[in-house]
Parts: sequence; structure tokens; C-alpha cells
Amino acid sequence: MTWLISPKVEGKELSWLTEEGSLTERLKKEFDDVKVEIMYEGVYELDKTFYTREVILKSKDFPRVFARTLVKEDDLLQAWSSLKHLGDQSLATILFNSVDIKKTSVFYKELFLDDSLFVYVSSISPIHKKSLWARKSSWEKQGANLDLIEIFL
Repeated sequence: MTWLISPKVEGKELSWLTEEGSLTERLKKEFDDVKVEIMYEGVYELDKTFYTREVILKSKDFPRVFARTLVKEDDLLQAWSSLKHLGDQSLATILFNSVDIKKTSVFYKELFLDDSLFVYVSSISPIHKKSLWARKSSWEKQGANLDLIEIFL
């Protein structure tokens, strides 16, 4: 299945998928507790010209969202240099606190058991569902792009 312009889901799932603001802030409001657990930071194995950061956002020690950030290594040196200094802070501290950063696109996809992203995420955090919704957004700063995939656990 390809990425969709709008998700084919209703209710609370739709509300989370189409959240315009920070998911971290929404989790804090909803569950009063958010922790960023870093799973991996470094060279992206599928394309060595990219840097990746993978985290799981947890509330009450329950995994809520898996997030993968991708940025070209060259862009990491300038426009997106703050990405390497996030530590256990959410990417939202960068994306939503600068007027220089613009979201340029967002797409949605339902992931099933045989999808490589589903398989990957379930290897990191046990999944007890037959499908997961994901959104993919692109962001631009000073002509440099950052891609973000968020999978709702």
C-alpha cells in the first residue's frame, strides 16, 4: 500500500494522526507523563549518506509512538546540527520552536504484519495489533530537508 494524502480512519485515531502540533505535548496533556527513549542514533544502515535518530515516546512506561528521523549527513553539519544534541529531548523542541522550520508535506499509511516497518518496530517493541497507523512528514530549514516517520503504537 502506498502513502495516502489523508488517513482512512475515524475517531480518536484520526485525531492523533492528524495532530498539527507536537505529539509530545499532546501526550503530556493526555497522560501527564512522557519519556523519550532513544533506540538508535547514527548512520542510517540503508543509506550511509543519511543520519537517523530512532526513539520511542512512552507514557506511564507504555510505548505510544515510534519515531524515525532522517537527515542527510551534510545537512546535519549546518541546518539540522541541533538534532545531534537532543539527547533524551523530543524532536518537537526543534520543530515547533523555530520560525525558520516549515512542514512541507505529510502522508499516512496503515502498516500490516508483513510491512517491513511493522516488522522492524515489532522487533524493538512488542506489538499486539494486526496493523499500525503511520505518518510521514517532511520539514525544511534553510533549504535542507528532514524526514520524520511516526508510527502509532
